Order: sequence, then C-alpha cells, then structure tokens
Amino acid sequence: MKKLIIVLAALCMTIAAHAQFGVMAGVTSTETDIKDAAAKIGDVTQYHVGVAFKINLGLIAIQPSLLYNVKGASITEQLSGKPAGAPEDAESQTIENKTGFLELPVQIQVGLPFPGVRPYAFAEPFVGYAITNESTKAFTDAAGQTTAGTAQSGNWDNVKNRLQYGVGLGAGIDLFDTFQISVRYFWNLGELYNDGQSTLSGDSASSAIDTIQEQKCNGIMASVAFFF
Repeated sequence: MKKLIIVLAALCMTIAAHAQFGVMAGVTSTETDIKDAAAKIGDVTQYHVGVAFKINLGLIAIQPSLLYNVKGASITEQLSGKPAGAPEDAESQTIENKTGFLELPVQIQVGLPFPGVRPYAFAEPFVGYAITNESTKAFTDAAGQTTAGTAQSGNWDNVKNRLQYGVGLGAGIDLFDTFQISVRYFWNLGELYNDGQSTLSGDSASSAIDTIQEQKCNGIMASVAFFF
C-alpha cells in the first residue's frame, strides 16, 4: 500500500512539473447544409473564450480546455410571399441562429520539441452543452438595402439537441512554452437544429427552411492561448 501511495505521489509530482495553466480565445466559423437550391447557407463567424490546462510529456502533450463557444447557421431565401413583419418591397429574408456552448475539448498533441518552438498536430474529441440561443431575422430589398433584424433570445424551440459532441483535427505551434497558436477543423456529430420548424416562432416557414438537414454546424476554429 505504501509503495502504491509513493508511486501515485511521484506520478502527481511529475505531472505537476510538466503542467501549465492558460487562457484561450479565438474565432469560430461554422456552416450547415440544406437541400433546397432556392436558399443559400452562409457562415456564421463568432468567437470562443476559456481556459486550458496543458500537460507536456515531450513528444506527446494532453491539453483539456473549458470554453464558451458560439456556433450557428445563416440561411438566406428568396421570398415568394410576404411573411409577417416584412416590408412591402422585401425580396429575401435572412435568418441567423447563434448558439453558445459550454464546451470541453481534449487535445491529444504529437509534436517536435525544438529550442523555443514546438510545432504539433492534434486530434480533439469534445462534448458541449448549449447554454445560450439567439435567432435574428432581417429582410433585403431589390436595391440591396437590409432592414434591421429582430432578435429572439432564450427561445429553444428550434434547438433539437442541446447536448453536442464531436471531434476536431488540427495543427499548432508553441512558442517558448508560453504562447500558442492553433487552427482546427471540427465535426459536430449530433444534430443541433430542428427539422421542419420555422427558426422564429410566428414567421411563415418556407420549404427551404423546412428542409434544413444535418445541422451539424461543422467549421473552423482559430485560437491563441497564453500559458503561465
């Protein structure tokens, strides 16, 4: 028993000696897929911010993080009628969803340690839970003039699953064991938004919105981190 305690204590001391705590922030750009060719899907560029904990074991490092990460989808469709609240000259409407997740990604890094610099590649499984949700609608006329959008916050009717999970693949670089830059592409493996529902309650739902499929909100994240 004493030997086990000594081994565990030594292991903890070794991990602590190679561990660093840091803060992280960056840009998240997401998109989704839809069937209907009459509608256009757009990127939603938002942000992520949080903390990270890195355990550097030489060629391999493990880096769990706790982030607030905002993802979403932007859908533009041509109007065949006049939805409620639309100006008379409106020709298209854009509906944008922004959903904020409390997310736990765990990077498994493989890198080459050089003096002052460490390039690495990584795989990153993650799990997240949606804690904020906002839908915004705007109308555009033939001249390209856009009417200011109206937003609904805290409405979860259009969210299919608040619990999300997925995986990311990417690369990064550590500078002087203090500054880190990384880029990854991530795949959400769960569906986020509901099929067959209008994004904003009370709006007329077109076939384009009704046929939204596989709302994965896959995308790209670019991050910077500072470790103490």
